[in-house]
Amino acid sequence: MLSRNLFLLVLVGCFLASCAKDDLAFDIIESPVLAQFEALGDTDPGMLKVKATFLDLDKSGILDQNIGIDSLPVAGLEIKVYVFESDLVGELMTDSDGSVIFEEEITNLMGASRLEWVGVYEDTPFRIYQNF
Repeated sequence: MLSRNLFLLVLVGCFLASCAKDDLAFDIIESPVLAQFEALGDTDPGMLKVKATFLDLDKSGILDQNIGIDSLPVAGLEIKVYVFESDLVGELMTDSDGSVIFEEEITNLMGASRLEWVGVYEDTPFRIYQNF
């Protein structure tokens, strides 16, 4: 009986030890930019037209109530737009206002329901998801 209880105790200990793993499969890093999306409805029903504005959040004045957090447009940022993580559907460059306009026929999006906006800012890669 003692050996059976000892065996069960060791078995439960092994099970609990196998569940406690601190390493994640990948690191999650916050995006270095903020993206704001606006659907532009001035196209025909078969087209998707979205305006995306990319902003850098300047937090240097966060402790000063008169300044706070400032959002600065990111000009000249190269953006790639994907669907299904690997199907490239557009390459864009932000203007002086940090904005791009993505326009594509719905049929070219292969039944996707979200766009993935991908780029690199200040040596930090990002991927921002936007459902449409």
